[in-house]
Amino acid sequence: YLFERRYHPFVAGIAVGLIALLAWPMSESTGRPYGLGITTPSANLINYLVSGNSKFIDWGVLLVLGIFVGSYIAARGSKEFKWRLPDKKTIRNSAFGGILMGFGASLAGGCSIGNGLVETATMSWQGWIGLGSMIIGVWFMSYF
Repeated sequence: YLFERRYHPFVAGIAVGLIALLAWPMSESTGRPYGLGITTPSANLINYLVSGNSKFIDWGVLLVLGIFVGSYIAARGSKEFKWRLPDKKTIRNSAFGGILMGFGASLAGGCSIGNGLVETATMSWQGWIGLGSMIIGVWFMSYF
């Protein structure tokens, strides 16, 4: 039942909001005083893989790893899992887009999750400017 149908966007949005809300106390209980985020935990995971220093492993790193595990479980459960190799143009565009997103996350002080969900929840001006910019950017690229 969980994997058999698509969920209404409002239901999915509420679920993501609840996860973001629960991320604060869960993260805080492990000594990491931050909410939901992907950029810094991803950097910590890479630092751990390079250095082997376990100080980089925290709740955020486990969240990032959980995204991969959860995605795999969802794809298997919905019978949509399949190894695929995209064409060269898709690989090039994805790599270029990933580089731009990483650069943007560095400039913005965090990823779209951190700025759009966490910073707006704390009423930070950075989050509201970031969220507004994301909405305008998505609209612009979708329209044109």
